[in-house]
Amino acid sequence: MRVSTMSSKMKAALLYGLNDLRLVEVEKPTTGSGDVLVRVKACGVCPTDIRKYRTGNHGVPSFPFNMGHEWAGEVVEVGENVRGFSVGMRVVGMNFGGYAEYNTVTRSEFEEFAPYPEILLMPIPDSVSFEAATFVEPLADCYHAVVTQAQVGVGDTLLVMGAGQMGLQLMMAGKSVGAKVVISDVLDNRLKLAEQLGADMTVNVKQDNLKNRLKALTNGKGVNVVISSVGDPTAITAALEVVKKRGRVVIFGGTPSGTMLQIDPNVIHYNELALVGTEWVGVGGFLDARMCHVALEMIRSGEVPVEKLITHKYPLAQIHDAFETVENMKGIKCLVTIA
Repeated sequence: MRVSTMSSKMKAALLYGLNDLRLVEVEKPTTGSGDVLVRVKACGVCPTDIRKYRTGNHGVPSFPFNMGHEWAGEVVEVGENVRGFSVGMRVVGMNFGGYAEYNTVTRSEFEEFAPYPEILLMPIPDSVSFEAATFVEPLADCYHAVVTQAQVGVGDTLLVMGAGQMGLQLMMAGKSVGAKVVISDVLDNRLKLAEQLGADMTVNVKQDNLKNRLKALTNGKGVNVVISSVGDPTAITAALEVVKKRGRVVIFGGTPSGTMLQIDPNVIHYNELALVGTEWVGVGGFLDARMCHVALEMIRSGEVPVEKLITHKYPLAQIHDAFETVENMKGIKCLVTIA
């Protein structure tokens, strides 16, 4: 293992409680025999981070907590028992800890996700920037939602509800498997970007009737699949009204804890609909590491031009501004960059 000559202190943004995000100086992580230490270069701000920050929903194991999980950087130390990683390697990480100057992937984490270390840490080619690499985890989640849970295929018509950072990735994942993709939102600037990225049709639901537009598009049958990327139960009930018989509705966007969904079960029963959920690249024993490889290749090849989604960049010292930008939907994708 390389012996570090770096300072023992680092800056990190930690959540100490609801609405209590602090930029603090803490001890830099040490590296055990089974650990990998990475100097973080960039970390994406995920909508679930905002829910953790405001409500504690979507998993806060303990305080203080580093929420960043869409990060990329350069390996600076490797434990003597670690194989497959070396000092200087460019990597993308998917464990928590990315809102900091350094992050460690520990032996216990590697053991938890064995034999698939890429769920936590994987090398990236030189042609993929650190900023683009931060999209590997969210794009993998979107591809899993489209292919595994939504079962979208060539020739299907897919409606994505919500044209935010995840909705646009869902749209591009749908296009990659040969689907015709409609995307809806309430913000024209997001729908304009969706058009530029290949959406077959966009609908501003504040200005147009989504159900009528989809009927006209599908000769009255409805779309094959709807994926709701917004955390709004009314979107899910609306999805059940526009999907065709034997279609699928997929819940992608999380809602606040305790949210109840009121639906008429006869809509599902008589139309033989499937209502399913999707979260990460699978849950529990169903994790699918292939999705991470697929996402990285889609980014490397340019098939999914993720860097076009980046609208804001902030240094770690301005993380509160980054969170405010995402929370108030001032842009699409916001990154925290770390010198």
